Amino acid sequence: MVENSNFDTYLFEDRKDAYKALVEILPVKVMQHEKWVLIALSSGAVEIASKLSQRFELDFDLLFSEAILAPYNDECQLGMVSETNDIVIEEKLVKSFGIPMDFIYQEGERLFYKYIQGYQNRYRKGLPISDLQDRNILLIDEGCETGLNAMCALKSVINLGIKKVSLATPFLADDLFGVLDMKVDKIYTLHQIKDFIRVSYYYKDLPEIKPKKVIEMLDKCNHFLPLKKGEV
Repeated sequence: MVENSNFDTYLFEDRKDAYKALVEILPVKVMQHEKWVLIALSSGAVEIASKLSQRFELDFDLLFSEAILAPYNDECQLGMVSETNDIVIEEKLVKSFGIPMDFIYQEGERLFYKYIQGYQNRYRKGLPISDLQDRNILLIDEGCETGLNAMCALKSVINLGIKKVSLATPFLADDLFGVLDMKVDKIYTLHQIKDFIRVSYYYKDLPEIKPKKVIEMLDKCNHFLPLKKGEV
């Protein structure tokens, strides 16, 4: 892994480039032997996770989540809610803004019914996330900025009874590494970045992945768990 650094330019050409770099640091033989399940945490992560799934014949699924935003400020994330109804909260922000916890939980419920159920319908035809009981899990994202998404996903899979969980991301904010490292078995990353800007800054080309493209990738992946099990 590259030591903590500051960068003036992009680190990866695109998601394909990031995928190739991650392959070099992942314990692929162990993953295959222990039959790890790959969990994509975003649309961009689907491109990386589906390639890993196909190449190394590893099961793969998605975990959907939505950011809980501050009232009247859609750039301030107060927390995150997942499809398993698990919530993580930026407690310092919530307290500093004097936002009641009732708002957080009501907003989490609203987002679940307004957005997350729609994702389940679109990508899994209404099915919940696959059964992960006693499985070894690798959470995958295309970058990790605030850590809220990763923390929410981590809480979700732990509550689903997994055996162990690791995180793979091409890069993450330096101050997040220590926080996440205490909560997962292992972090696989190439760069820890001080003064993190935003995920897209570190890619030369990071186009938005439309829902149609995500569905195409899932349809082509022989190891997407809902399709593999004949549930969809």
